[in-house]
Amino acid sequence: MKVILYPFKIIYKLYFLIYFVLVLILFFPIFHVLLSKKERFPRAFKVIRIFAKVWLYGSGIFLKVKGRPHIISNQPYLICSNHSSFIDPATLYIIFDQYFVFTGKQEIEKWPLFHIFYTSGMNILVDRHNKLGILKSFKKMVEVIDNNNPLVILPEGTISKDAPKLDSFKPGAVSIAIQKQIPILPITQTTNWKRLQRSGFWTGNASPGMAEVIIHPPIETKGLTRKDTEALQAKLWDVINVPLQQKYGV
Repeated sequence: MKVILYPFKIIYKLYFLIYFVLVLILFFPIFHVLLSKKERFPRAFKVIRIFAKVWLYGSGIFLKVKGRPHIISNQPYLICSNHSSFIDPATLYIIFDQYFVFTGKQEIEKWPLFHIFYTSGMNILVDRHNKLGILKSFKKMVEVIDNNNPLVILPEGTISKDAPKLDSFKPGAVSIAIQKQIPILPITQTTNWKRLQRSGFWTGNASPGMAEVIIHPPIETKGLTRKDTEALQAKLWDVINVPLQQKYGV
């Protein structure tokens, strides 16, 4: 069966890549204008949500979301999701209609066209190999929360090479939630790795279908201190991992 489906997988990957580039080029002039000034970022966010829908839906990927009532409103909070695919950010943009700020690794600034979402200042780049850079990024994250906006952190730090297996979380991924005493909203994206997997072009999974997302109940941090960081991080990992364990036994 795999041999029979292999040519279709390659054709789909080519279509997915070409379609993504064309859609991004189409939207790029709008992004260039809206991301040129900070006061336009909320409008840019709305356009990014449209872009994400055009990109995924046009690629034959549709969302199935469980737990929408758990979404928090009218206060800042931390959104934490597993990271199993290149499409993970797009699914989050589609799900959440409240303006949020993404954090991403420094390497993104080298990505053609796509880097504008981070180098514009709308989202936050983190240089994990530079202590001063980490401190500056942390201060920006605090500013986002102080402005009453949600913050998105993918605590694995990068796309898991062994998806759907959940990688370990980076140290301090939840420390900002403790410092600011804001809740954490755990999210598990269970099938995105099937839609587009981080792997070789010829070997990685790729197919249209459902992107299944589970939004868990928020984890409160009120009353927690720095000494609770490790335990909170372990709890967050367990919550996100449970659906993956149940579905795939990983």
